[in-house]
Amino acid sequence: MKILGLFILILLQSAVYAKQNVVVSILPQKTFVQKIAHELVDVTVMVEPGSSPHSYEPKVSQMVALSKVDLYFSIGMDFEKAWLDKFRSQNKELLFVDMGKDVTKIKKTLKEDHHHHSELDPHIWTSPKNVAQMANTIYEQLVKLDPENKNFYKENLETFLDEIKEMDSEIRSILKDMKHSRSFMVFHPAWGYFAHDYNLKQIAFRTEGKNPKPKEMIEIMKKAKKENVKVIFTQPELSDKSARIIAKETGMQVKKISPLNPKWSENLISMAKAIANK
Repeated sequence: MKILGLFILILLQSAVYAKQNVVVSILPQKTFVQKIAHELVDVTVMVEPGSSPHSYEPKVSQMVALSKVDLYFSIGMDFEKAWLDKFRSQNKELLFVDMGKDVTKIKKTLKEDHHHHSELDPHIWTSPKNVAQMANTIYEQLVKLDPENKNFYKENLETFLDEIKEMDSEIRSILKDMKHSRSFMVFHPAWGYFAHDYNLKQIAFRTEGKNPKPKEMIEIMKKAKKENVKVIFTQPELSDKSARIIAKETGMQVKKISPLNPKWSENLISMAKAIANK
């Protein structure tokens, strides 16, 4: 009887402390969910480190794992358009929520010329303001999934929102006394929302997945000198050969920074310091 009683107690405790299983598309999303859920949620990232969320194809093991998931937070990346319906077929009970549903999207420029596309920029997490909105969405969905821990999630949400405010103030302080151009150059145009928030200008020289041709390189260098750009950002996942050639000819610094870095706040603060030449 004692053994049976102990067994029942263990089962009850397991039920109380059972974790929710959540899947997200990219690493920064995992950071946001964990800020609010802490140890109450197991978070799995679909796009693994070193892969591109624009062209990612899930592994068979990931597809199988979706059958045990409670909630999927999408964010609008390209691969989701091709795969979300297939994810649904793996688990009819899986709840899908767009983490950026309340975020105002901006248009992205795919070419640095006069041909603009109306497609929206999916890199919404590079804006602290946007992340604050996403944090509220995360909180609302976690409470629906696990109402018994509402107060725990609410306390963590408020702490996270305070952290975002502090980070936003720090970035504005870093950028306020800039003595030179507010333009920065990027290898891949992933920082449009960051630029929009802080009155900066993002100049992309690698567009539509292609490196610039020699003639285009010359034009890019002219533009960089004209706009007095001090830094060019590349991504660890991509080759920076073209960027280093441009930087050498123009005197710019080359900084590697990934928009997929899970250390989201440190990432944006480092970027601000590089732009401000601090």
